[in-house]
Parts: sequence; C-alpha cells; structure tokens
Amino acid sequence: MNKSKKIYFILFVFLLIAINIIAQISNYRQNEVLYSVSVVGATNNPGVFLVPPSTRVSEVIKLSESRFFEKEIELKKAEKTPGEDIDFFKENYKKYLIDLENEDFLLSEKRSLRNIILKRSNEEIKVDLLRFYVLGEEENNPYVLDGDVIYVPSRKSEVSIYGAVNRHGNYEFTENDRVLDIIELALGLKTDAFLEKAEIVRFTNEKETEIFSFNLKSVLSDAECEDNIILQNDDRIYIKAIPEYHEKQYVNVAGEIKYPGIYAIEDGLTTLLQILVQCGEPTQRADLFNSFVQRKAQSEEFDPEFERLKEVSQNNMSGLEYAYFKNRSREIKGKCSVDFSNLWNSKESQYNIVLRDGDFIFIPNKPATVTVSGQVVNPGLIAFEPGKDYKYYIEQAGGFEWNARKGKIRLIRANSGKWIKPKKNTVIEEGDMLFIPEKAEFDYWEFTLDSIRILSQIATLIVVVQNLSAK
Repeated sequence: MNKSKKIYFILFVFLLIAINIIAQISNYRQNEVLYSVSVVGATNNPGVFLVPPSTRVSEVIKLSESRFFEKEIELKKAEKTPGEDIDFFKENYKKYLIDLENEDFLLSEKRSLRNIILKRSNEEIKVDLLRFYVLGEEENNPYVLDGDVIYVPSRKSEVSIYGAVNRHGNYEFTENDRVLDIIELALGLKTDAFLEKAEIVRFTNEKETEIFSFNLKSVLSDAECEDNIILQNDDRIYIKAIPEYHEKQYVNVAGEIKYPGIYAIEDGLTTLLQILVQCGEPTQRADLFNSFVQRKAQSEEFDPEFERLKEVSQNNMSGLEYAYFKNRSREIKGKCSVDFSNLWNSKESQYNIVLRDGDFIFIPNKPATVTVSGQVVNPGLIAFEPGKDYKYYIEQAGGFEWNARKGKIRLIRANSGKWIKPKKNTVIEEGDMLFIPEKAEFDYWEFTLDSIRILSQIATLIVVVQNLSAK
C-alpha cells in the first residue's frame, strides 16, 4: 500500500468514528428533549407534564392519573394514615390505572373519551379515544407536541344500543354520530341480526317518543345512505335477532352405553331409539330396567303446591297433602316414563318416545345388589339373587335386631323411588332397598300416669252426669 492510500484509509476510519460519535450525541440530545404538555378539565390531576417525544394523548392522560396516585400516597403518609389503609388505596388505584385501557371500564367512565380536544397553537384537534381503544384507530390517539393542551370534558350525552350486537349498552355520543358509528363501537352485529328492519326510539319532549325504522342491510352496504341516520342524545337503537337462528338442539347421553356424549337432534322429531342406535349399544353392565330420560324443561317447572308444602310442618298437613309431598320429594323431576328394556330388545314404537332439546338420557350400571338398611344385624349390600323374596335378604343381613318394627318394613324401588309394603310374592329387583324401621321406645311409667289421668277425667265426667240426672 503506497503512502497516499494509507492517508486516505486513515481519513476514512476517522470519518466513520466521527459519524458514530455525532450520531450518539444526537441520540443523547434527543433523549434529553422533553415536551411540556398540559392536561385540563375532568381529570383527577390537572397540570403540566413533561413527556418524551413519541408520546400519545392516552399516555399523557394516564401519566396525570398516576401522578395523582403518587401525590395521594405522599399526602396519606404525611397525615400518618395507617399502613393497611395506604395498602388498600394502592391496590385499588393500581387496578384503576390498569382499567384505564379496558374498554368495558371506559364505557362506564363519567369523563369524556370521545370529545377530548387537543389544543395546538391556533388549532383544535378532536380526539376520540374510545374508537382508538375499541377499533385501534391511531388517528384518534395522536402524538403530542411541545406546548399541547389536552382538554378532557365531562361526559354529557350518550346513546344506547340493544339486541343482536356483540356488546350492547350505553355509549358516549358525539356530534354527527350515525347508526353505523355506534354499531362499530358495539363490536359489530351478531350473526343472527335481522337486517331488514331495525328501530331508533327518540324523545320528542320530556316524556314522549317517536320511532324511526331503518334498513340495516342498506347501512352496512353504504355508510352515506339515508338509513344511516344521524343520531341525537338519548337515542336508543334496537336491533332484533332472527328467532331460532341456527338453534343448536341436543341431548346428553351418559352411563353404560358404548359412545356416551352430546348428540344433535331435531326437536320433536328425533326418537330415543334413534339416539340409542347412534350411541352404539348398551354395555353388558347396563341396567336398562332402571334407565331413564329426564326432560330439562319439565325438571325446571315451578310447582307452587310442592313449594308451599315445604313451608308447612307435617302436623299441619292433611293425609293427602303429606302423601303428595312425600311422592314429589322422591321423584326425579322431569323423568319420562320409558321402558328401556322393552324398547331396546323389541325396537317397537309403542315403547319409543320423541326427544326434546336438553333431554338427559342416563343408563346406570347394574348394581347386582340389594341394600338392606335399618334394624338388622349387618345392614349393607346383599348380592342380588333372582326370584328371592324380601325375607331372604333380611336373613342374609343377619336377621332382625331386637327393636326392629317388623310390621313397617318398606321396599324402596330403585327405578322410581316408590315405597311399598313387601309381600311374600313381591318381586325384588336389582338396586332395590329394604328399610326396617326402629320401634319407638315405650315409657311404661308415662303410659301409667297418662292412663290414670284419663280414668280420673272419665270418673269425674260420670259423677257430673249422674248429679245432673238426679236433679
């Protein structure tokens, strides 16, 4: 390398170093630059704030709120506020600062989000922060410049939207808002929105209203059309939903079936047998005798008589009322009367039923046992033996205890919950329960005293009658 080339090379290196140094100094100076921006109006902490370049309006407003938070903490400390109260304030205010960017929270704010004014020299720029937060419109959250004044007014007017929109409720109103503007803020229409006709209800004076109808389809296709009506304060927009739009109807099948789960049906057309075939077939452990269909609609029906009797003591019920109350208490609400065993084995329509949306089909496991409960030596589960009567199961449970009330034995059916008095020829089914109640304790002394009192009353009555007869 000759001498001149060396000199050029050295100058080139120095030039690169100089450019790098100048760039760093420039960046440093730029980082040192802070803009003076004022926040005034309906804010917790109006004032002047120093912010770096590339700061947006929303960030300055949030900064003013956080500075208010810092001031309040210092004030509380100066006033010697208890530590737990300060911690409580911190937690709530930190949540508030986070919520300043949450659309649902902002909708309920009393300060304006849509009518903010950014004053810059002789210019006034309208800022609609809600459209920025909801729709991401950056032009509605501009960068600030040195000397800007952000005026936040209070929220004075609003319109409402209800029906087939994704987020119904009250929205702050701005001048020249149209129907489509509010639909956009409500995150658009639901898929079941009826587009042919929607309505606006508008106050004409303090109490009276008038209704405007408009075509939503026209509004969505042309924002400048007449149907995209300019709104007024307190207008209410109602958008109807198409009835039974893509209505999803299903039944739930559970228990001892090959493929349990949720199955789609046509309400009032699909039958129980069709669904059982779809599910495969009952397993070997399936107890078809005790299987049932529970109808959701009927299970939720209000029974005023049963609810009334729940508040009445047994002593104040008539015999018929108590019998009704007992039976209703034991029943599975909404249970349909279906013979699963005959239906599955014969496939005959006389045993079939038409299903309804929300029906619950349950096929339990064969218990292969009979429960013996109450006053026997060893109460518990006894292996089921076809053809055996109730006495057999009591014997298997060790026989009666000394205080068993043998005349009040009851058989509780597994499939219905019905209580019956068993006889020698009563068929015992798998899962049934035998209940042997306890004899009430007999107080002979109390019985003697009661007898004496009754006899004394009778004797007194006889004497009185004789004296009256003698007269």
